[in-house]
Amino acid sequence: MRRSKTACLVLLLACALLLGGCGRAAFDLRVPELPAIPAPEGLRIAVASDLHLNPENPDGSEGLASAYSAELTDALLRDVWEQRASILLLTGDLVSGGREERHAALIEKLRRAKEDGLAVYVLPGNHDLAPVGQTDFAALYADFGYGDAYSRDPASLSYCVLRPDCALLMLDTGGYPADCIDLPGAAPREDSEAFLREETLRWAEDMLREAQRRELPVLCAGHYNLLTQIQREGYRVENGETLAALLRAYRVPLYLSGHIHLRAVVKETGLTELVTEYLLGYPTGYSLLDLSDNAWTYRPRRVDVDAWAAETGAEDPALLHYAAWQQEGLRRYALENIAYMAERNPLSEREAEQAAVFFYAAVNAYWRGTLCDERTALERMPGSKAFFRCAEGYAWGWWLRTQMESAGPELAGFTLPRES
Repeated sequence: MRRSKTACLVLLLACALLLGGCGRAAFDLRVPELPAIPAPEGLRIAVASDLHLNPENPDGSEGLASAYSAELTDALLRDVWEQRASILLLTGDLVSGGREERHAALIEKLRRAKEDGLAVYVLPGNHDLAPVGQTDFAALYADFGYGDAYSRDPASLSYCVLRPDCALLMLDTGGYPADCIDLPGAAPREDSEAFLREETLRWAEDMLREAQRRELPVLCAGHYNLLTQIQREGYRVENGETLAALLRAYRVPLYLSGHIHLRAVVKETGLTELVTEYLLGYPTGYSLLDLSDNAWTYRPRRVDVDAWAAETGAEDPALLHYAAWQQEGLRRYALENIAYMAERNPLSEREAEQAAVFFYAAVNAYWRGTLCDERTALERMPGSKAFFRCAEGYAWGWWLRTQMESAGPELAGFTLPRES
């Protein structure tokens, strides 16, 4: 069933490429190129988030790319190896639906990566528990963080690994169903809100103090977002401000998260939050962090799914030409979203086409990290005003306006001084 569906999608792509100059909206369907990433000189850490692995979803009912969640995870692991990372951090939402067989499928993939020399450390997200509980989660991922922990927090699934090259403070920020909280030291809750218990924060400070004593640089990660500029309504982390203050006090410059399915870089008073994007989204990205003697350097990385597919003998055309397939998907997504929003905020046919082209161009600039440089040119596009008029009252309008006003060059990479 997948093959016939994919063949139709590739045919659509071919038609779009052939008809692009035939009086239709001027979408640039070339795959944006990201700069090559140099080989690491020190420790390289890859960070991926929101894999949402679901091998039982071949029809893409959770989104077209979700039909390829298993393949994209394999492609990610291959790409991380190709980029010579020593460590992979997975910051939650490992699977879709928290079922044990889905965790088992992911663990099998991670085990092969570990045999190839990659150290993998995981965190739970709000999709990883139920029916699996906390105790079972830690047992399932004993080889991927929990068994290597210098210390585990009795009140949560947080743990700390003290490696010779760095300390990893992996924080469980909850947000999953309350009936999954079954650790002996965890107190029951009546809700599924994101939280950090006071006991967890006291434990975290002990870990920060120990890392400081050992003169180890600290990398802190959690699934939910921490800094107030990026927290969405309903996703506030209880006691998050206390954690942020704690990280600043111990001069930890960087916090890693995921959850919102978008890449973001937020800075607040000496603390930077790097949000790694949804693996199944556009454009199948993850983060690379290089630790040198005096700095942390971040660069975004697009998974080379095409190369993985060619190497593994894949026959599915969408996988063999995945970057182009995604470009066509973004074009269709732009057209469909404008049509949806225009039901409430009508546009002429010409305005709708121009608005879709603007949206497509702006999203591409955002993911390239060049939105700040292209802001003026984008604002001058014919579809800019039409898009924001059409998107009034919709999340895309608010989000893109915010990015147009505030996106900085950090989306394309940044360097932070190392603190120890």
